[in-house]
Amino acid sequence: MHLGKDKYRYDTNPDTCPLCHHGIDPAIISTNAVERSAFHENTLQIIFSCPRKDCQRAFIASYTVGRNLDGVRNRYFSLRNTAPYRGEEADITNEIKSLSSNFTEIFNQAHTAEHYGLDQIAGVGYRKALEFLIKDYCISKHTDKEEEIKGKFLGACINEFVDDANIKTCASRAAWLGNDETHYVRKWEGKDIKDLKILITLTMAWITNNILTELYLADMN
Repeated sequence: MHLGKDKYRYDTNPDTCPLCHHGIDPAIISTNAVERSAFHENTLQIIFSCPRKDCQRAFIASYTVGRNLDGVRNRYFSLRNTAPYRGEEADITNEIKSLSSNFTEIFNQAHTAEHYGLDQIAGVGYRKALEFLIKDYCISKHTDKEEEIKGKFLGACINEFVDDANIKTCASRAAWLGNDETHYVRKWEGKDIKDLKILITLTMAWITNNILTELYLADMN
């Protein structure tokens, strides 16, 4: 795409409003180039407005200059992020929300941090959320062991108090990747925060299945 008599070339307009989270074709209000050197603009900012009648709010899309194969900066801008951002709640089942409100809050905060590109902080947040989820789940299964569960390391809780094989398998691997987000040396070089989120999502799914299965078995005995 071109802007201002071909002065700036950029890849795409945002296709989602960061405030109402609906798919949109935004309207351009204004532009601003942030100059960091005598020859190239490092950042291009475009102010858009959401066309939805129920929103109509303005937001800023930031674009950064790329490099060609020789490592030289070109004048082609790529979309980096949009702001301001109103956090959209992650897809968490009602069963998980009822089981662990702390997990829900921490996970959503990590989700928002990830949107802002704060992946180092988001990873730690997801790891903390996992610990609250597992410990609250274990406490729900072993109410007489609450204080013991609270004081144990996450790995020990999973090994000693999680009986469901699917939950144990996914939670263990999520804990491994979560620990990588908090330690100086990474053990799982081929995995990243996306894999951590997938494993936490799988853990949530298996816990939800476990809760619902027990509920219906008890109700229809």
